[in-house]
Amino acid sequence: NYRMGAHDFYGPGKEVDSTTPLTVVTQFITDDQTDTGKLVEIRRIYMQNGKVIANADSKIQNVSGNTMTDKFCNAQKEAFGDYDHHQEK
Repeated sequence: NYRMGAHDFYGPGKEVDSTTPLTVVTQFITDDQTDTGKLVEIRRIYMQNGKVIANADSKIQNVSGNTMTDKFCNAQKEAFGDYDHHQEK
């Protein structure tokens, strides 16, 4: 989140308050909604004080969204000039 420009999302007193307990949920979404399908998206949500908090949206130009997809990862790699190895596997 921080790298993607959401500097106000996580930390003491922020949207996800690091001073109180929280649960992080990571969902692995497949193309056919089964455990054996092709992975197409990774979602992260936070649960804190009885509230569900969606992952922060990217604030980086040309990198939109708040979940990991091929499109998001490709745009992120391009925006930061990172080696794009995620689709090699």
